[in-house]
Amino acid sequence: MKKLHFARARLMRFGAILLLVLLLMTGFASAATVRGQLNRRAGTSAAPAAGICITVYKPAGGRSPRACSDSQGMYYLPNIAPGDYQLEVWTSQDPRVQPIRYPVKVAEPYTDIQPVIVP
Repeated sequence: MKKLHFARARLMRFGAILLLVLLLMTGFASAATVRGQLNRRAGTSAAPAAGICITVYKPAGGRSPRACSDSQGMYYLPNIAPGDYQLEVWTSQDPRVQPIRYPVKVAEPYTDIQPVIVP
């Protein structure tokens, strides 16, 4: 009887570990990171645009959480499901101002967006 109980407990632990591994693999396999750089015109050249917020939007799927560009103008949006989106560049904190939108196709594991010049 003790051997049966021990075998059942061991099988349940193995099943739980297998389920956890499968869930983790599924979650990581279906997400991508969107990354790129924002710049501002500085005369005839461009300079990094820090503090500009970015989202991706899909009419059927909603809007991602915001990410803001760092001091080098770089931004990273993690955990985005693959698919077709609109990259939204929020150049104003005024809620009445609409974002600038660019079509993007997100693919795993990274989607690199060409540098964007913001006003």
